[in-house]
Amino acid sequence: MNSKKRYILLTPGPTPVPEPVLRKLSEPVLHHRTKEFGAVFKEVVEGLRYVFRTKGTVLLQTGSGTSAMEAAVANLLSPGEETLVASAGAFGNRWTKILKAYGLSAIHVEEEWGRPVDPERLEKALDGLGAKCGELKAVFLTHTDTSTGTACDVAALTRVVRKRTDAVVVVDAISGLGGQPLETDDWDLDVVVSASQKGLMNAPGLAFASASARAWKAIEKARLPRFYWDWRTYRSSLPENEIPYTPSVSLVAAQAAALRLIREEGIENVWVRTRHLAEYTRNALGALGLALFSKAPCDVLTAALLPKETDGQALVRTLLEKHNVSIAGGQEKLKGRIVRVSHMGAIRQEDVDEGLAALRKELAAAPAVR
Repeated sequence: MNSKKRYILLTPGPTPVPEPVLRKLSEPVLHHRTKEFGAVFKEVVEGLRYVFRTKGTVLLQTGSGTSAMEAAVANLLSPGEETLVASAGAFGNRWTKILKAYGLSAIHVEEEWGRPVDPERLEKALDGLGAKCGELKAVFLTHTDTSTGTACDVAALTRVVRKRTDAVVVVDAISGLGGQPLETDDWDLDVVVSASQKGLMNAPGLAFASASARAWKAIEKARLPRFYWDWRTYRSSLPENEIPYTPSVSLVAAQAAALRLIREEGIENVWVRTRHLAEYTRNALGALGLALFSKAPCDVLTAALLPKETDGQALVRTLLEKHNVSIAGGQEKLKGRIVRVSHMGAIRQEDVDEGLAALRKELAAAPAVR
């Protein structure tokens, strides 16, 4: 990194942390079994309900977003139960990997990367199961898959599921929450998981989950092993404004500050602001001659195809080393083929401008693939 230049963070997560939130991270650590911390925790839970758009239970645990995904699997299912995963990228596929780790198999409806999950295709897949469709216990979806920069119509997909099965609907909104519309209650979503380090403008280390009444019935019946991730234990601590195990206290205090900023702006205004910056970024990338990768671009991040002769991995390294600009490259089969530029949370237009100015300079001299 170049210490003489301002650091520009445009990755899918972590994302920039606003000054008021950073200040909270530097304050003295509270003891987690005090009324002072309890008041902060209560504020976070109420703020999360506002962002999740739910009147239901919201839980907080220390861990990455993937920890909330794993906790959802462990809390909702029993050995041998049937599930379905509808995915449009690497993070949708992560649901399948977690299920496999718990000894469960999943019917996998996978779209070509860059395309959103098609409700009609999901409908045909469910109808093709026949009587087995009624045996499904959970359907796993992804709100925005940042590996491809693609948004899925979670509301439409959930309506398809509801017409055919009583399965709980579980949504990975780790990157999308706080960046573009998500209505937990109005869309009838059973479990939504997210994390602190993306649209919620905090440092990494906290994971969140909302759970509906339908989900709690499944949680009570589930028989997969769970201890630290047992959501029943977390829910039992809510009336005391506590977390059952030692939380990341400073991150909780910082999250309260970040949620305060979101509530002051208004979540609908945050969605509009993020969408406008997304449109601006897409146009700017187009002006650089880069085509969008996704057929249904999300508002929180844009994935753009690189010229075939460009070494994408070297390009990302050079941007950081020479310009203090951190963007993301492609993952798995997209490695070296795309760049991913974030525009969620506290990212500003001037950050995008500086980042893309550096990208423009380096594209012309980017090392060719060997």
